[in-house]
Amino acid sequence: MTDADAIVIGAGHNGLAAAIYLAKAGWKVLVIDKATLPGGAAKSAEITLPGFKHDLYATNIGLFLGSALYRDFGKELHAEGFEIVSSSHPFVSLFPDGDYIGMHQDGNQTVQEFERHSSHDAQAWLDLLAYFKKTSDYLLPLLQTEMPSTQALKLLWKMYRGLGKQASLELIQMLMKSSRQFVDAWFESEKVKALFVPWGMHLDFGPDVPGGATFPFLEPPIDHLNGMAFTKGGISNLIDAMVRVIEKNGGQVLLGQNVSQILVKGGRAVGIKTLSGKEYYAQKAVIANLTPTQLFLNLMPKSVVPSAVLEKASKFRYGPGTMMIHLALSKPVEWKSGQSINKYAYVHIGPYLEDFARTYQQAIDGYLPASPMLVIAQHTPNDTTRAPSGKHTLWIQVRALPAKPHKDALGILTAENWENIKEQYADRVIDKLAIYAPSIRESILKRTVLSPDDLQRDNPNLVGGDSVAGSHHLDQFYLFRPMPGWSRYQSPLPGLYMTGASTWPGGGLNATSGALVAQKILKRR
Repeated sequence: MTDADAIVIGAGHNGLAAAIYLAKAGWKVLVIDKATLPGGAAKSAEITLPGFKHDLYATNIGLFLGSALYRDFGKELHAEGFEIVSSSHPFVSLFPDGDYIGMHQDGNQTVQEFERHSSHDAQAWLDLLAYFKKTSDYLLPLLQTEMPSTQALKLLWKMYRGLGKQASLELIQMLMKSSRQFVDAWFESEKVKALFVPWGMHLDFGPDVPGGATFPFLEPPIDHLNGMAFTKGGISNLIDAMVRVIEKNGGQVLLGQNVSQILVKGGRAVGIKTLSGKEYYAQKAVIANLTPTQLFLNLMPKSVVPSAVLEKASKFRYGPGTMMIHLALSKPVEWKSGQSINKYAYVHIGPYLEDFARTYQQAIDGYLPASPMLVIAQHTPNDTTRAPSGKHTLWIQVRALPAKPHKDALGILTAENWENIKEQYADRVIDKLAIYAPSIRESILKRTVLSPDDLQRDNPNLVGGDSVAGSHHLDQFYLFRPMPGWSRYQSPLPGLYMTGASTWPGGGLNATSGALVAQKILKRR
């Protein structure tokens, strides 16, 4: 007896995306997850005070809105309660002297921002935007294509024909640069450079890591053209809509069940077993929304996994850790740079390129950074449903941190396990924030701190607090993700497939690997 045509392990958004495609194709689908709340790293909860709704980890849905899943099923998701809130002021970088530089959807405002800092850089921005528009029709589809594949080759050939050999090589060369090399090639103002570099740090690209130019190149133009988008009322509303689409098409999402083993029969994956001893069987496919270390080292009999795959899985690297700090506020943040800062969806505080570089190096060396980078999301100015009337939330992502701290760069904290020092380190974060928002402490009604250990405890894919489920450095990205030879969602075991942030195209709410693995399975069947 089979319980489903397909079983999906993990109710993160990619697992749910795969389930939607299969359920819509008429398959009986079962999604199973150890958590009691679906979404993986995309979920919201009232974790400070009642009425204050916080996105616990992921929050920006810009990539999701550009996904194949949204194109194919967006109307159904909206019918199930998903709503979008968008800011025309996507992000800003702040500086200790009270100055700032922000990105706008309005083209004239954006040029004026650059012009305040450098006439050269204002023109360079226009040139960069034009270059993005010239190349994005070739580049962006590659980010939603199985790699390597015939389709990817066709897209590369299209790029070669459209741009020419020289321009195509120059584009690839630019993407291989570090974020420092990228901004140095385009801009002269240190403040303008600080507007772009943080986007590499959202993943695990310190300023001097090769390949880090990709995201500082892509994200600012995309946000300028589209604004910054969030889910109205919290990102769980998007996840809940995805769950309802699955259920309305005959699927089931089962929570609070921890998978302990992949069941194998006749050399093929046939189902899963939970810690409670319950077994579920799949007739056609098992899809694992898991990191390769969990899948191959923890859930599968070693006898059915090639030794070379076990070795590769054991060497899968995770990036630096992340801390999340959620604040319930009695009033809007009073920024030193002026109340216009409240309009911006994201606030980056480094402040400068050398600060990003120092923080990243300290983190990977095992030190608690002296002055970590802050990514701050301001939801309530554009979405009043997230807090009681007149009150506000603040979402603070602290990047980057060591998964296991050994020393403190300031020599103040005793670097031991995160549970004993997370509140003290959060005080350091608030101290830094207070430089830019001097009255922030008096407006905090309640704060909740989630350390790198807390992230992993809540979601085993976030090993060491790595918020993007595995390093994105060049040797573990593109056709090398998650492992060389296994980038196309198929595992070495027939009937078992992989999806999630550990697979191409990596982290972020892009829903891409979930869509691609489902389409691959449907094509094969």
